[in-house]
Amino acid sequence: MFRNAVIFKWTLYLLAALLCFIVQSFAQRLHLLGVIPFLYPLLAVIPATMDSPGFGGIFSILMGVICDLLLPESLPCFYTLSFPVSAMIASFLSRELLPVGLLCSYAVSAIAFAVNGFFHCFLFWTWGDPSPWMTGLSLTLREFFVTVPLMSPLMTLLFRLVADRTRYEEMHKGMA
Repeated sequence: MFRNAVIFKWTLYLLAALLCFIVQSFAQRLHLLGVIPFLYPLLAVIPATMDSPGFGGIFSILMGVICDLLLPESLPCFYTLSFPVSAMIASFLSRELLPVGLLCSYAVSAIAFAVNGFFHCFLFWTWGDPSPWMTGLSLTLREFFVTVPLMSPLMTLLFRLVADRTRYEEMHKGMA
């Protein structure tokens, strides 16, 4: 019975992520402040706040691998490296400092964009950009302000529904 609950949980989380990937594909057509909405960092951190640190870490690695396969970066495993770091911080924050909810989602979204931004700044620096920190900071802030105000509450609601549903299934797995 436990195995079925785990399969159900992963299936629902992956379906929710697939929905977010579909939304991201439509968001590719939007250009606001010179950038497009970037949902992928939210996929790494929002589920990490609602479930166990182990599940959040594994889910963020999986999302990082998928993003690395979908998005060409010059650094292999860029998202596979940055997403678990963001998810670990998000999991700690939601366990120790902030209750899971909208405020927590905004905080961990900011952390996810900051971690991704730091990784981008490092890349810009290795490429010889004359001002890597200003370039990276500008890109990160624009992506954050285009993405997070609207998408963080929607993704929080989506993953909250999935987390509540899977917790219900796990609680009632011994019955029947």
